[in-house]
Amino acid sequence: MEQELQLEAPEKKAKPKVKGRGRKYAINLVLILLVTLGYSTYTLWGSFSEVLAALQSPTANYDYAYVILALIVAYYFLDGLILFFFARLYTRTYKLHRGFANAFIGQFYASITPSGSGRQFAQVATYHKQGVNYSAGASIMVMHYIIYQIVLIVFGLISIFININIFIESAPLHIFGLSIPLWLFAVIGFLVSGGIIVFMLLASLSKKLHKFMIQRGIDLLAKIKLIRNPEEQKKKLTINTENFRIELRRLQSNFPATVMIVIMFVIKFILLYSISYVVAIMLNPAFASIGTYISSLTRTSFLQMIIGVIPIPGGAGFTEYLYEVIFLPVFGGDVILTKAIQIIWRFVTFYSGLLVGGFVAALYRSSMEDLVDQDTGKLKTFADLQVETYAERKLSSDTAYETSKLSLREIQHRLKEDKGKRRKK
Repeated sequence: MEQELQLEAPEKKAKPKVKGRGRKYAINLVLILLVTLGYSTYTLWGSFSEVLAALQSPTANYDYAYVILALIVAYYFLDGLILFFFARLYTRTYKLHRGFANAFIGQFYASITPSGSGRQFAQVATYHKQGVNYSAGASIMVMHYIIYQIVLIVFGLISIFININIFIESAPLHIFGLSIPLWLFAVIGFLVSGGIIVFMLLASLSKKLHKFMIQRGIDLLAKIKLIRNPEEQKKKLTINTENFRIELRRLQSNFPATVMIVIMFVIKFILLYSISYVVAIMLNPAFASIGTYISSLTRTSFLQMIIGVIPIPGGAGFTEYLYEVIFLPVFGGDVILTKAIQIIWRFVTFYSGLLVGGFVAALYRSSMEDLVDQDTGKLKTFADLQVETYAERKLSSDTAYETSKLSLREIQHRLKEDKGKRRKK
């Protein structure tokens, strides 16, 4: 397996110019702005003055803006702190401010790529500029993905469990002339987000199961014409699963650090999901209640799970629409107030990160020359980096895992010795 995943060292050639990637990002950014502008025009058409009045309501208390600011700053602080902790597993010279810069750069690229697919590549490149080699950077981002997805799915499960009756009874969504039940979005979001991580976990724990699921599963999907190039798909899944397996073992080998990072992820999600509630009580203090807070927390979690599978940069347009549909019952069926809350919430949770992240990315721009494919002149993908660094990462992961097992045996041995000494006394 290792021989299959290793790539031959490329011959030294003149470094070609990067093609395509910058233009693609620019197109995505323009698409986000156009879709958002279009949806905003549509949703505010004929109700702009009412929404403006809701924002200027005499009952509104904009002192809560400081709380909102504190929540989003704390969210990005934890985001950077998590990247800092991961990097410190590989180098003791990594500085905290570098983690913050990488967090904002990741947020920017996640915002302008479908389903946040550009985050990992950009953050590995940024790590490299900060002194963390590509192998360690690729490991960090796979571990980051594993913990992120697990925490996201746990929150999503809790959200669906608490709101199951509401989702079933809610009015359908109207998209492109089709009426789609809200519960169907819940099922699709959970299956896509949860299915990937469950598949990876099962396949990584058993090589026999891994082989069966990939071989038989891909062949079945190819037979019913759901996928093309089955052999290529098998190769990709094998690579992804092997990468998942070695990074999962690395997490297991450093259990205390893993627990600490999981806790930070949980707090980070709670901070982000609390913003909607604070915006609501800022515009209307009557919503201040534990019931509204729990509803806002769980529904934002549900919304976040759906956004992650929408193949549009930033989930532009769909996010705003889904928010208004999902939160309308929470805010007493007040359409105007729900739109007003959605505008502030969306700016705080998405556009603020897009703006600040874009500014940091511009100032912190790293050279991508080392990541350019010598033959095509195009930037490599995150998958390419995982393949190229596979052997090195597997060796370090196996070493760390075996070392942790030896340490555990040593601890158990010492405990037995101490217990024997106490018995003799």
